[in-house]
Amino acid sequence: MYRGAGALIGGALVVLFCGFGSVDLMVEDGTRDLTGAAILALVAVLAWLYGVYPAAFAWTDRLVVRNPFRTIALPWETVTDLSARLSFVARTETKRYTVWAIPVSLRDRRKSERVRMKEMSQAQRAARRGVSSELLQPSRGRRPYDAVDRLSFADQAISEMDARREAHTVKARLAAKYAGAGEGGSGAGQAVETAPMLSGTIRWSWLSLGLFAASVLFVIAAFSV
Repeated sequence: MYRGAGALIGGALVVLFCGFGSVDLMVEDGTRDLTGAAILALVAVLAWLYGVYPAAFAWTDRLVVRNPFRTIALPWETVTDLSARLSFVARTETKRYTVWAIPVSLRDRRKSERVRMKEMSQAQRAARRGVSSELLQPSRGRRPYDAVDRLSFADQAISEMDARREAHTVKARLAAKYAGAGEGGSGAGQAVETAPMLSGTIRWSWLSLGLFAASVLFVIAAFSV
C-alpha cells in the first residue's frame, strides 16, 4: 500500500479538529451557529476525501488506485508508463490517471539526490586512497543499504511498481509459451500473445460522493436558514 504520510497525518488531524468542532457547535449553540458547523463539516469531509482516503495498491497482476471519488484497477498489461513529475501519473495507451495517494516532493527528491552524491563522492575518495570497498559497507548486524531506499517516496514507488510490472510480463510470456507448447503447436501460443490487452476498470466511490453531497447540502441549508 502506498499513502503519503504527510497527507494522511494532516488529513486525519483536520478531520478530528473540524469534525469535533462541528459537533460541538451544534450541541452547544444549536441552530444559532449552523453556518459555522456546516463549513467545519465540509472541511472535515474534504480532508478525509483528499488526505485520508486515497491509497494505491501494487498487486502482482494489477495496479489499484483509490482516488477521492473513483477506484481505478489497471492490469499491468495496460500500464505503459509510470511518471512522477508534478504529480504521480499512471498512463495507458489511451488515458492517464493521477494517483492522489503518492505525493511528488521536489524537496524530498533533492534531499535523496544530495545523499546519493555524497555517498558517491565518499566512494570515489576512498577508491583514490586505496580503501577496500568492504570498509564502506555497514557494520555487522545491520541491514545492507539498498539503492531503492535512497530514492524519494515517489521514485521508490515507481521502481517497485516497474519491478512488479516487469515480473508480471515475464510470467505472462512464460505462461503463453508453455500454453502453446502444451497445445502441441505454435498457433495457440501466438493466439495468447496477440490477444487484446485487458482494459482497466473504473468504479465510482458512492460513499465519497454521498458524504460530499451531504456536506454541500448541509452548507446550502445552513446559509438558507
